[in-house]
Amino acid sequence: MSAASGKRSKAALKAFLAAEDDPLGEVRDPRAKELRSLSVEDPAALQAIGEIFAGTSLPEDQEKVRRILRARSEIQKEWGDARDSFLAIGRALLALEGELTKAEFARLRQGTERLFPFSDATATQFRQIARAVDGGRIPAEACPGSYGTAYQITLLSEPQLRVARERGLIRSDVMRREIMQLRREVPADGLEPLPPGRLDRARLREERARLGERRARLVEEMAVVDRRIAQIDELMSPVIDGEAEAIA
Repeated sequence: MSAASGKRSKAALKAFLAAEDDPLGEVRDPRAKELRSLSVEDPAALQAIGEIFAGTSLPEDQEKVRRILRARSEIQKEWGDARDSFLAIGRALLALEGELTKAEFARLRQGTERLFPFSDATATQFRQIARAVDGGRIPAEACPGSYGTAYQITLLSEPQLRVARERGLIRSDVMRREIMQLRREVPADGLEPLPPGRLDRARLREERARLGERRARLVEEMAVVDRRIAQIDELMSPVIDGEAEAIA
């Protein structure tokens, strides 16, 4: 075939949509029938898939194209009421991430705005929220109705999340400013911030001593790492020289 790969992909998409039709017009494969229905309702999405994944085998993979079209259809319906639906959107995106290869999903992310009614940055927030809820970091019943607020919770480190639970901030009606204030007040690494006003010098001396010991341990570890790197370089240098001579 002399046609360009992009055209072959589009032709293949149309071909497999009609391939399952029998002489009586009945579709044997229900998944092919679903794909045909979805693509007829939204030909722009089918064209976008062909262009986004041009040069890859995905446009010829009926199952993957069907999954993308179905996810698009689900997301389009859910987007009408995003406040109550961003979890469903995030889960649909996570399901796609699990079905596609890394390279294919990277292509999908690049074409996000052509397939879905939001940007890749927003899609990333949806996925992260869904992952946090399904993974148990945020209880489903305590997930805020605003995805912007829910996303701020996903950015909390474990020490910050522990403090948020202690303060009763992991709840459905928490305000975004409350979470952002917590992130400013509580360091991500869990180390206590310097106290305002009058200094507790005894406590600061104890903390400084602990940090000094920690720094000494890290210096020792770095020295061990540096020595090992030097040994590896020394062991590899004859091989590298030999390779250079062989090339010459």
